[in-house]
Amino acid sequence: MTKKEIQGQETRYRIIRSAVGLFARFGYYRTTVSEIARLAGVTTGAVFHHFPTKEKLLMAVIEWLSRGIRTYVELLESVDHPSSETISRVLDLMCEHYERYPEATICLATLATELSGSNHPAEQTIKSVYEIFVRAMASVLAKHPNVTNSRAAAISFVGAVQGIAIQGLMREKETNIRTLAKGFYSMLQSW
Repeated sequence: MTKKEIQGQETRYRIIRSAVGLFARFGYYRTTVSEIARLAGVTTGAVFHHFPTKEKLLMAVIEWLSRGIRTYVELLESVDHPSSETISRVLDLMCEHYERYPEATICLATLATELSGSNHPAEQTIKSVYEIFVRAMASVLAKHPNVTNSRAAAISFVGAVQGIAIQGLMREKETNIRTLAKGFYSMLQSW
């Protein structure tokens, strides 16, 4: 790759990361391209050079966020004998992601909430991203003797884990994400 191509990729990545942070905090519709450009340290023209429309940028953000979901799937698919330790490992992974970049952890949830029922093309893409995790988690939960509907349990687990991340961001002065995750895990263990 040439120096110019490397710089272009770095700029594209900064734009995506800036969009993730702003979408997580303010949503897709309330975030302007000029705000994204300002946060990324580029011009609005540079944003449109890399992403011809705001919607194309949204799709790139969802694609980038889906990589994080894939790490959960890889973890779940590597489990030979699911146990409560499996849940603990998923929660640890979520905490690691959150500690690196909290907004990325909650951005998909924010976008899903905002776009749900809107018939926006990204709504189906987000569902597809979640579905990858849901299938992997349902496969693990199907082996639990007390889980009667593994798909419903997997969907609920996604919501609970995202809720932990959102509360972690809201309550960052009060507590930390690991304390919240341990609290959730302890509740699961006692039942």
